[in-house]
Amino acid sequence: MGVSRINGSCQAGHTLLELLVVLAIVAVLAVMMAPFLTSSLQDNRLTSQINQLHGSLQFARVEAIKRGTAITVCASTDGALCGGNWQDGWIVLAGTTLIRSSPALTGNNTLKFQLTTGGTSANVRFNARGFSPDHAGTWTLCDSRAAAAAKGLLLSATGRPLRATDTNGNGTPEDHNGADLTCP
Repeated sequence: MGVSRINGSCQAGHTLLELLVVLAIVAVLAVMMAPFLTSSLQDNRLTSQINQLHGSLQFARVEAIKRGTAITVCASTDGALCGGNWQDGWIVLAGTTLIRSSPALTGNNTLKFQLTTGGTSANVRFNARGFSPDHAGTWTLCDSRAAAAAKGLLLSATGRPLRATDTNGNGTPEDHNGADLTCP
């Protein structure tokens, strides 16, 4: 640190070299932290999106029981009508009446729904008792990191949505059949 006298008083300052060293250290730290911060952002986005889907399914199930009528959750590109892919967003309908809408996923994430019977479906239906016997299956939410970071949501025939977990310890959650989640 350099010291100079101006008008009889001492003033301390930093030299240009000291400032450049500090900037270099900050730049190195920023470069080292960038991958961690990116991964953390992606993890948070996936968690938020799977939580949003989980909340919509729980809401639809409760509404079916409360209203005593079937409630449908379906993929929707426009937030008003059924149609499209799950990552385009989804809506909750009581008959033809829209009761909740969720926007498209961000981050170029994909969301697919695989039925336990092996097919895919663009909608799920809860009956008046809150059951979903014809739509049991697994949602798989993926980002650019593929299956290693995938999130899953299992829907039982009783209509209960549960988070997919890694039961075999290999780092990838499993679907309704016990197989690792796969990403497109």
